Amino acid sequence: MLRTWQDVIAKWRLAGGDDGSGPTEAAQFFAGARTALLAGRLDEAMAGFEQAALLRTHAHDQVGMGDVLLARGRWRTAAAHYRRAAELDPHGPLPVLGLSQARVAGADAEGAAEELEERFGTSADPVLRYYLASTWCSAADQVRSGTADEVLVITSEHQLLTCEHAAERILALDVEDHELRRGAERLLTEVRASRRWQWRPEGIAVSLAVLAGSLGLTLVAVGGVTGSVALVVLGIVLGSALLYLIVLRFRRQVWRVQAEAMAPRITRQGA
Repeated sequence: MLRTWQDVIAKWRLAGGDDGSGPTEAAQFFAGARTALLAGRLDEAMAGFEQAALLRTHAHDQVGMGDVLLARGRWRTAAAHYRRAAELDPHGPLPVLGLSQARVAGADAEGAAEELEERFGTSADPVLRYYLASTWCSAADQVRSGTADEVLVITSEHQLLTCEHAAERILALDVEDHELRRGAERLLTEVRASRRWQWRPEGIAVSLAVLAGSLGLTLVAVGGVTGSVALVVLGIVLGSALLYLIVLRFRRQVWRVQAEAMAPRITRQGA
């Protein structure tokens, strides 16, 4: 779902005080509806946007109706209004942001973030940068697997890479939202910790590594004493091969260890 109510309404800052063209009565209905929307009075807002839409054809009325529906969880119907708004105002940011929010609500935050990057990735506007950061935050949440008690778990390399990119992008956008920044910092710390390597199980792995190294050195030593070049080569090759197999079998990145431990609790598989 959307990160906060702010995600629904923040985009209206881009419209300024523009109540749209058309009859004065329509502009009045729209202005009242927008005020009601920003205050969270959804029934009043929907009625006002619908009245304005009956008197004129304007993208902002459609965006307003879409916002009310999105706030009520009806993201598919909301998306239809945003698409209508995009037809009326192909270059306007509000319809684009509305459609992006609908994609986030429909569990496609990663795709929405990539599309926003194409449209607004280099923008200096703080509202557009906020939406980029917020959408990447949602992408990081959606891409990870989850437990019944809503604990997010990294269970694949793709999830790890996406979370890393999302966190770095949020921080690079340098938005004023402290919650987003703190979340990105925590996520980046988690990603870096998840990349560390562990021996699992540690005791057995270390013991086998010591034995493999000892075997290889023993063969090399015996070959040296007896003058057997073949035995020296065998010791080097065998020791190296055994160490490689031990590393391959017992060395795990932290995220894999955690994913295996949490597997019985996973109820939602991420990307």
